[in-house]
Amino acid sequence: MDKLELYLDQVCRGIAGPRSLRQHVRQELREHLLDAVAVHRAAGLTEEQAIAKALDDFGGPEEVRGELETFHGHRLLTTVVDKSLEWKEKTMKARWLWTTMAHLSLAALIVLDGFFIVWSMIFLVPSYIKVHEDGLLEAANADVQPYVDRADELLMALVPVANNLATYWFLWAFLLIVVWGLFEWRVHSENKSLMRLSALGLAALVLTVSVGLTGISLLVPYAVALPTLYGQSPEPIVRDDTAAIATALEGLEKSVAARDWKASELDLSDAWSAVRDLAGRGAAAPALLSRAEQPKIDQIRAALQSASHSMIDIQNAILAKDPDRVSATLKTFRDAYQTAVAEP
Repeated sequence: MDKLELYLDQVCRGIAGPRSLRQHVRQELREHLLDAVAVHRAAGLTEEQAIAKALDDFGGPEEVRGELETFHGHRLLTTVVDKSLEWKEKTMKARWLWTTMAHLSLAALIVLDGFFIVWSMIFLVPSYIKVHEDGLLEAANADVQPYVDRADELLMALVPVANNLATYWFLWAFLLIVVWGLFEWRVHSENKSLMRLSALGLAALVLTVSVGLTGISLLVPYAVALPTLYGQSPEPIVRDDTAAIATALEGLEKSVAARDWKASELDLSDAWSAVRDLAGRGAAAPALLSRAEQPKIDQIRAALQSASHSMIDIQNAILAKDPDRVSATLKTFRDAYQTAVAEP
């Protein structure tokens, strides 16, 4: 059978057209050859002799190929057309499937990006602005503060754009529908699907970049300012809130007395915001309770800072392998630490 397959390879190698066409012709020739081999086997020849006889009857590969091209050209042309149409149909189905998947994937990405931006502007940005106004987003290292400032500037530049889109979303949606309708109506290019896909890809890219910038702008200040935020004293913020409440209440009383109801609503809003912030701050109650003990609190903080710095001196003394220096620095640490944690 290897001899028969080799013969078929030589005959079909020069046939033009798609691979499926060559396979079709090859299968037909194989069936004819196998029928001839079966006839010769029935006449008493061995399998090898029958194959050799069948191949000899068919003629040489070049001769058979020429006969196919000369005498069966119409049949081959019909086969080529049929196979080409079949191949095109399969290709079009696959192309439609993958194109649809690409459109749906990009549309889903656009929807998710838009949802994240809207969600961030509604829930995350107001909280960020409040923390920023309280002065909590200050980097402990002055060298990295410019990165915090740039991230803050970027976010503040994105907020008006996002608010504009959210406020006039119906107008933007209407314009998008109009442009899309004109595109579907007027454009009849064979590359229309690719043009539509490119437009969706560009929109997805712009929104994804916006999402990335928004996320970075929200994350960088928190990440850089976390050490400062962790050690932030609550007293200054509580003092600012109580001062804001007092000012707002005084303004409220004056506006009510003057029957200026619009101003009274603004004063009430300021007071309400400050009270809400004070009630939601966990350190507000201890800070208010300890206002009379502020000098003692400052003394304890200074003692803790001194104890922390003493640890560096202890480390240097250990590295120097100086027991007397270690004892002295350790005593300094204990004195500062005992001052900080001593019972009142």
